[in-house]
Amino acid sequence: MRIEWSDKRGPRGRYPWLLFVDRNGTVHWFRGYSIPGIAAVVGHDYEKAGIWSGSTYRLEVAPGVRAIAGRDGWETGSFREGLARAAGRAHCDRWVDVADALGVTISEAQAFLRDFAPSEAVELDQVEADLETVDGAAGPDGAEIVAVSFGGPTNRQIDAGYWASPVVVRDATGREVARVYPDPEVGWDRPVPEGQVRVLASERSRGYHGGYVSLRLAVPAGCSARLETGEVRL
Repeated sequence: MRIEWSDKRGPRGRYPWLLFVDRNGTVHWFRGYSIPGIAAVVGHDYEKAGIWSGSTYRLEVAPGVRAIAGRDGWETGSFREGLARAAGRAHCDRWVDVADALGVTISEAQAFLRDFAPSEAVELDQVEADLETVDGAAGPDGAEIVAVSFGGPTNRQIDAGYWASPVVVRDATGREVARVYPDPEVGWDRPVPEGQVRVLASERSRGYHGGYVSLRLAVPAGCSARLETGEVRL
């Protein structure tokens, strides 16, 4: 199979990547040269354009080898965000998500990511640890993952302290079990959890009046979460 791939950076300077998965389920990172038994560089062209310079490679891929091409995520700049998009998934928050997106075992996904993006591997390890903490404290039903998004407030909402309001986690009866606040220094770029909740992922998107925030939280099973603007921490 013949493919073409360019290593030119995309919008926001996001770096592209090309991965190959062989018949044994091993992930190989293409670094600009042939990978014996996996892919051969037949030819390439280089375009000089400052920070947008890059090469376009023509590659012959061995039978049975899968190619996965993408670039680091638009919002977070992370490999996991880019992988989720390349694989047509909503997210890659956990090791199992990364393994499924790559189509390999969890052990292979871990071995690959610890070499390719070690800081993201550390983050995924922390996610699993956080889930275990919530699961152990949540009672017989354990924990589950919920998503909450908010943003685009009106001027009146901003004046009332919208961006300092908490995300409140409540159980099925409406009882509050936890809160998540924006960090006093950097806002929702670094959410601060309180109670039986852990922040697994936080994404900021550009938009109206401060943009939008999406959180994925580990909470006790049966709970829901939403931004509640009635109380503001100043």
